[in-house]
Amino acid sequence: MKRAIMTSLVLLLALIVIFKFRQAPEKTPELTAAPETASVTPAPSLRIPVGLNEEQTARWHHLDEGSGFFPLSFFYALKDAETGKPFIEVLPRFGLVPDISDPSALPVGLTTGQLASAPNQSLYLGVNCAACHSGKYTYQGRAMVIDGAPNMLNFEALLIALEQSLLKTLESPSDLFQMISVLMKREHDPGRAGELFEIHPSALPLFSNAAAATDDHPLSKLRRQLETGLHDAYHSDAAQRANKLKALADAIPDSIPGSGDWDKEVVEHVQNAISGFDDDLAFIEEHAKRLSKLRKSFVGETEAGPGRADSFDAIWDLLVQKQQPFAMTAPVSIPHLFDYSNFKWIHWDGNTSTVLERDYAQAIALGGTYDPESFESSVIAPNVIDLELVARNFTSPRWPDEILGTIDQEKVTRGKQIFASHCLACHGEESLTPMETVGTDPQRAGNFARMELDGKSYAEILSELGGAVVKASLAAHGIDQASLKPIAHSDNPRWRITNAYHSRPLQGIWASPPYLHNGSVPTLWDLMSPADKRPKTFKVGREYDPEKVGINAVNQPDDGWTFNIDKKGNSNQGHEYGNDLSNKERWDLVEYLKTL
Repeated sequence: MKRAIMTSLVLLLALIVIFKFRQAPEKTPELTAAPETASVTPAPSLRIPVGLNEEQTARWHHLDEGSGFFPLSFFYALKDAETGKPFIEVLPRFGLVPDISDPSALPVGLTTGQLASAPNQSLYLGVNCAACHSGKYTYQGRAMVIDGAPNMLNFEALLIALEQSLLKTLESPSDLFQMISVLMKREHDPGRAGELFEIHPSALPLFSNAAAATDDHPLSKLRRQLETGLHDAYHSDAAQRANKLKALADAIPDSIPGSGDWDKEVVEHVQNAISGFDDDLAFIEEHAKRLSKLRKSFVGETEAGPGRADSFDAIWDLLVQKQQPFAMTAPVSIPHLFDYSNFKWIHWDGNTSTVLERDYAQAIALGGTYDPESFESSVIAPNVIDLELVARNFTSPRWPDEILGTIDQEKVTRGKQIFASHCLACHGEESLTPMETVGTDPQRAGNFARMELDGKSYAEILSELGGAVVKASLAAHGIDQASLKPIAHSDNPRWRITNAYHSRPLQGIWASPPYLHNGSVPTLWDLMSPADKRPKTFKVGREYDPEKVGINAVNQPDDGWTFNIDKKGNSNQGHEYGNDLSNKERWDLVEYLKTL
């Protein structure tokens, strides 16, 4: 019996942050239109049903799991360093799927929530599972939105652009002043104290008018003074900052024309506000450093590109061995979550049957906070459990004839027989195939097996660390172990080292390209071909190839990101289980896989 045509095609990468739902799904809806945003070229879209009702879909898209990594007001105040546009308008560039139904105008998978450490409970931007596991494909001007499918998210590029945009703002006196002005207005609430850049309501118009003043405006002198003074104070150390802000505040009256438009009390309120900005400037500095640290954890030797991530290396750098970062050489493809309730083991090497421990590690790696002494974290246990249960409702999407064309049933009949004889042995149920047997790039499974600290394997470290963080969180939220049974994948959840790659049934495989654990093969047709016939480079993007079944290796909007098999961890070798098939048999098998 030959080994399966796609060993390790349908697995879970560590960049999953999985989810829950509390009730049985309602009747699966028919295909419905999915909205686009004005920042993206409008295209007719279909949302393909995958077992979630509207309420579950809304939670999946934006439920906060406590991974807030960037103040939301910062996010709205920033301009993209590359284009000069508001940063929120360029998010589709990084593969995030627009969602105009969200009241915060955030794309699918971005969330808002509060952190206890934030000034007066300011909102934070976070990431949840849907950022990676709600995908979108296009074909000839039409789009398919599929929740549970892998998304072409380029998280590394997003973090790089976000950091560059923030640093550009902080280095420019005028941009920093404009950012502070926006933050002041967004955070302003006269009914509360201790807010970020707090100012008396009567003084807010003076500050805002100064920010908007042109060079010929009476307040232009005040604007220039605030620009240079606040910039100088920000770039000073903590000991000098308070004194410089006090000096800036003292000089304010001399910069305001004596026209009588602003009375003495208003001016004093502005002075008092500026004098107290030292903690606020420190808050910006803290989050600039935090963003830089997060960005560094996702940038490695091998660029991930769209739809991939090296999450276990990121988790290692952020949570385990911060002083000796591990070279990131094994970006893996984001897997789908179709039929998630049937999964026993997850990740491409089948290294865990846990859910909460891996979810918490991932949430913290994506920006959440935790105390290594008390193990307290920002992760919201009830929400993570809720998202886990939502994910258990995922079913496999049907092939959309109305977009991709009608399936040839005669080919399907023949292909089903070929699948039974060539593929079912590995893809009839979950199984492990040793690296040397499947022959695919060994970097991902090998890295996890090699990483250790103080004589402990990575599996042991994750078990201890994850267990402690989850225990502290469940206690903080008053959740007992009995409440976790509905999300359990195993009676004995654990981490393990397999030195192998994990395969499972191929339901929904048509909606999860590119293929192999590292995303090194663009289509199913290429995967069934001998390795030396597979593309050595190809474009990665959303444009679909319904004939070969996968992403179009040549035609992608804006040329797409180029995958290169010569980079470390990117080999497209191995899994050559269809070499003895004729071209006709391969086409029949491809057609059958459309039906799963």
